[in-house]
Amino acid sequence: MRYFIIAYFFLIILLAGIPLVALADNSDQDSLAELHWRAGQKSLDAGDPISALRSFRQSLSINPDSAKTHLSMAAACLAQGNDSIAAIHLKICLEIEPGNVIVRQNYADLLLRMNQLEEARDQFNLFVKDTQQFGEQANRHMIHAHSRLMAISEQLGDAYEEHLNRGIGLYLLALEKTKKEQKEVPDDQNLEALLFRAAGELTQARLTRNDQVRPCWYLYLVWNKLACSQPAQRWYRITAQDASVECLTPREFQDFHLVRKFAESDHIRK
Repeated sequence: MRYFIIAYFFLIILLAGIPLVALADNSDQDSLAELHWRAGQKSLDAGDPISALRSFRQSLSINPDSAKTHLSMAAACLAQGNDSIAAIHLKICLEIEPGNVIVRQNYADLLLRMNQLEEARDQFNLFVKDTQQFGEQANRHMIHAHSRLMAISEQLGDAYEEHLNRGIGLYLLALEKTKKEQKEVPDDQNLEALLFRAAGELTQARLTRNDQVRPCWYLYLVWNKLACSQPAQRWYRITAQDASVECLTPREFQDFHLVRKFAESDHIRK
């Protein structure tokens, strides 16, 4: 009986047009937003995006800064085939949580699907910059991003970016193959073929834009992986002439700095 009276009281408030949120403190509002979000998730899981959207909108009306609710809104919009609205919610989600690399990858893929090439390219480049911090465990995601950047550059007619991203992608693919073959029978010939192809693409990138340093850094990495010290050192020296935070990503510059420190200490020992 007590619960019926409480429920009836809330119903009277709603019928009177008094917002329930006005009666709740911040904690209660958060709880109510969470309840609406959970209801939306339940509807979405049941294959009912229309009801899900209704619940998510109610949740956002209480807590508009909830990244997970904007992400859920995007999922519901995608389920209805509404890519443009989904993109808006993914963008808001990234404004709230700029370090969420998985959301950024999905946002970039969606922009590419919508043929917004420049915006997609910017998002994939940001994704690469952020994801590099996770090291080799993120290589498969990086390969995906560089393959998309290569395709975008081809469509935009940017030969430099096309060769650069193809070269980096091939190098990362070789690293993944090395990890896989540590558990299987090594195929050195196939691995070398990937690395030589990467070197060819990166050389083309450097020839296209000789003012850019990133191809030089990756050429050093490729030749070093091939255990060819002479070309590796040549490209390292060229990189060292112009390497800076502006021309390399933070992780690339950090890795270059470590190589330079090792080279300097090795020179001192000699």
